[in-house]
Amino acid sequence: MGLSFFRSGVESADAQILLRELNEVLTGILGHDGTAHVCLDDFNQDGAFFLMGYDNGVPVCCAGVRRMDMKTGEVKRVYARPNRNGYGATLMKQVEVQARVEGYERLVLECREGNAHAIGFYKRQGYTICAKYPPYEDETDAVCMRKMLLNC
Repeated sequence: MGLSFFRSGVESADAQILLRELNEVLTGILGHDGTAHVCLDDFNQDGAFFLMGYDNGVPVCCAGVRRMDMKTGEVKRVYARPNRNGYGATLMKQVEVQARVEGYERLVLECREGNAHAIGFYKRQGYTICAKYPPYEDETDAVCMRKMLLNC
């Protein structure tokens, strides 16, 4: 597998292609595209980042992290094209590496109950269900998860 990762702006053509695919997939699973609590500009702020993964030059996966506080980043817009090559797991490892470089000690993320595949995937990556954090605390179908990075 020739996966390589680069920080990218979400406005890049490759990022936009993958984000559109993610929106379509989420709409098929959940009936909405999952963008209600997403501000793409958050990935351009200090300490935030957006990663693109390429397999032999072809964009295949992406994820962003926005700063919640000095020690916590929120993972958003995670997507890997369907494959049997471990794109998603490799992407999440790279997100965690970059998060540690940025000084984060923990990552959090939010999924919807209806997306059992994603919840199972994150559990396999070492994320555990945690208390709901803003803005999800009043959303009954929100599943919030976290992973501590210090011992990774």
